[in-house]
This record gives sequence, structure tokens and C-alpha cells, in this order.
Amino acid sequence: MTASESEPESAAEQRMQEWAHAHREDLEQYLLELVELETPTENPETFDDFFERLASDFHEVGLETDRVPGEETGGRLEAWTPGRDDADEIQLVIGHADTVWPLGTVDDDPPEIRDDVLEGPGALDMKGGLTQAVFALRTLDDLALEPSLPVHVLVSSDEEIGSPESKSRIIDLAKRANRVFVLEPASGPEGKIKTARKAVGHFTVTIEGKAAHAGLEPEEGASATQELGTVIHRLHELTDIDSGITVNVGQVEAGLRSNVVAPEARAEVDVRAPTDEAAAAVSAKIRSLEATTPGTELSIDGGFGRPPMEPTAGNRLLWERVQTLGDRLGLELEGTRSGGASDGNDASQHAPTIDGFGAVGDGAHQTYEYVDLEELVDRVALLAACLHDEPLSTDPHP
Repeated sequence: MTASESEPESAAEQRMQEWAHAHREDLEQYLLELVELETPTENPETFDDFFERLASDFHEVGLETDRVPGEETGGRLEAWTPGRDDADEIQLVIGHADTVWPLGTVDDDPPEIRDDVLEGPGALDMKGGLTQAVFALRTLDDLALEPSLPVHVLVSSDEEIGSPESKSRIIDLAKRANRVFVLEPASGPEGKIKTARKAVGHFTVTIEGKAAHAGLEPEEGASATQELGTVIHRLHELTDIDSGITVNVGQVEAGLRSNVVAPEARAEVDVRAPTDEAAAAVSAKIRSLEATTPGTELSIDGGFGRPPMEPTAGNRLLWERVQTLGDRLGLELEGTRSGGASDGNDASQHAPTIDGFGAVGDGAHQTYEYVDLEELVDRVALLAACLHDEPLSTDPHP
């Protein structure tokens, strides 16, 4: 690819948008084919064909690729601009290929294109985003427009389970990045881009009691179930919607049978917080809980696994740049905070990051999951424009 330095930016962006719209049918077919290639997180073997397909597509636009096998997952695929090792900075594009849908879902619920949407398992989260990445790079390649910084694409297979194997690599690359684009689905059918995300924690509360016959000698026991009820109430009292803190006891186990005083109980707790400070505060409150039922003991394990993606100076700078490019493309872009987490939470600790930058639609992880195809075409042009746009000029790092 060679840059057209004399061409006004607005003219180049108009050509990107025209190219994307002219290739809509190709984009639709490509997304359909990706959805038909099932890639459940728990089936590592399914990623071989999928990553081979993506690698071929990245090669076609001039990128080098490397398939990194996983230990317990399907590993990851990386693609990058040749010679990038000589560059001081890169621009990082992050996506994931794994879906929550079990093998056979495509047979039971085949993807289909109707009107302006493509409906199918994994279409929105996030094979739409991967389609966007491939076609944004094709846009630049076909129009002989050079990205302003070397591009590095990382596609993982373990994001849906918290990125246990890919997280460290994402962090390493983010430390070298001038900016990071995370191609998770946009927020809702309105297509809001995620400019902030909450920290996510998981805690396990275990209560030890003492078994006894519930009818003959209940006074000899200590009910872990009774204490669990108290603990659940105290945990839910920590939720503060106005400040963005939520605590949810989502799963509990207790007791042996109805005529036995419960000797043990356990609760699995999901916690979300908007800032590091809020996460530390609610974590301390959870860990300070003590048993109040006589004869019971309480222990707490776990903590926050994803830091918050906060509106840092670098993140705000990148968001302003994205909005400017959107305006030039005739797109009205809105930002929002998401209660969910992604690889953007980790990347944003080291480089300006924009998340929810992928497909627009609705129903992620639900049976009616769909992608708005007209919006996807525009998001292709937007990503291409961002990759072509000049680097963030001030020190962008948090």
C-alpha cells in the first residue's frame, strides 16, 4: 500500500465509505461464512479452520501472521504490518473468535440474511467485528491508503471466559500501542460506542456450620443456611446504583437434606465497580463480613479480575478523534459506559482505548442475536478511517 499524501483527508474518507458500500454484498457473504464456522470457547479444535481462514484474509492485505496454540484453549491468531519491529508504536486491533454457543447451534438455528440484518449465533459477538477488521484493511489496501501506524491485530479464543491465556499478550502489545480499537459489539441497537467499562470481580463466600438432626437435636447444630441468608442480605445492601456499584449473589449451594441442620453453604458473587477506588472500597466491605450465626464460620475468596476502563485523558483524546472522523463520515456517534467487561479493560490500563467499536445490532448471547448490515458497512469505513488517521500527537498513555 502506498499513501496518497496530497489527497485531502475528507476525500480519502469519502472514498473509504464509498468502497465499503460498494462491497456490501461481499461483506454480508463473508460474515455469513464466519458465523457458519462454529467456534465455541470450550471446543479448541474448532479454531483451526477459522484461524486458517482469517490468516489467509490477512495475508491478502499484506500482513504477516502467526497462529499461537493454546494450552487449554484454541489459542490466538496475530497479524501485523511487516517490519513493525522497527516502529516505536503500533495501533492495536483486538477481537475474539470464541462464542458462547455450543456446537450444533448453527444446524439447529441456521444464520440468515433478511432485509438489513444478519441473524445467527455469534454474529454480533463478535464475528461482525472480525468482518469489520478484515474489510477495513481491504478498504485501505484496495484504495492504496497506508495506515498511519503499523497495524497489529490480535484475535483470541478465550475472551468469553475472561482471556486467561491471551490477557498477558494483550497487555504486552497495549504497552507499545498509540491507540487500541476493541471490536466488541456496540451498545444496543443504537450503536453506542463504549468509552468506559466497569471493573468486574468474583467472590466466593463459604460458610462452615455444624450438622445435626433437625427434629431430634437442632440445638446441637449450627446452620450454615441461616448464616447464608444473612450474608446474602448484607451483600445486596452493598449495591449502590447511583454510584455504579452492583453486587449480585447469583448462585448458592447449601445443606444436605431438609431434616439436617446445614453444615455448609456457599455463594458465588458478581461485583461491578466503575473505578479502581470504588472496586477497592466494595472489596474491603465484602472481605470484612463476619459470621453472626453462633457456631458458624465464614471465609471469602476471590477478587477483581478485570480493572475498570475509565475515561482517562488518553481515552478521552481517542474518543474525540473518533467522533471527529465520524462527523466527517456523516455518522452521529454516541458514547456510553458498559457494565460488562472485555479485553478493553486490560488494554486501557496501558494505552488509549476505544471499545464497543464493532458491529451494531442486538441480542448478544441470546437466540435472536443479529447484526445491522447497513451499520456494519459504515463501521468498516470508520475503522478504516481511524487506522489511516494520524497518530495521537500528545503523550496518550494513562
